[in-house]
Amino acid sequence: RDLFAERGFKGTSTRDIAERAGVSEVMIFRHFGTKANLFQESVVEPFTSFMQDYIADYHSREHGKLSPEEEGRALYTGLFEVLRAERQALLALMAARQFDDLPDTASAKVDAAFGQVLALLEKVVAIEAEERHFTDFDLAPTVRVMFSMVLAAALHGDWMGMGRTVSYDRVLDTMTQLTVRGLRVPPST
Repeated sequence: RDLFAERGFKGTSTRDIAERAGVSEVMIFRHFGTKANLFQESVVEPFTSFMQDYIADYHSREHGKLSPEEEGRALYTGLFEVLRAERQALLALMAARQFDDLPDTASAKVDAAFGQVLALLEKVVAIEAEERHFTDFDLAPTVRVMFSMVLAAALHGDWMGMGRTVSYDRVLDTMTQLTVRGLRVPPST
């Protein structure tokens, strides 16, 4: 993962990966088949795993206990932590996609994995919207905006002064408020 982040997909050889891991190059191919498979598993898998865990947890607990704000904040916090932890690998993935360094098969796997994450998010948001009687929004673009906000904060927050000018916690709170309430501020009591 570190090598992909440092050198990108094209600039990382399986020989370098094997050397860093302290195994033979044959072992890399025996376990992963291709460098593209290794890249997909090391970069994309953390997100789909998080979403699967989140969905399992979401379905296992009693709904209605958490407020919309608490539920939204929990989702944003979990996503942010996973994305931030994988920041370098994600930046490498974005660069590889931008400059067509990924083979078509690896690119298709990445598309499928992110499609799975978005589908899981749509499922959660649809359930929450139905249970809380939220209406008048378009699910697919709403989920993509939600994911884009947390992705931008995780990948580019330092460029936007997060952590210096404004804390990540405040940004996550604001994302939650925008998602749950829009630009309307709830009346003070």
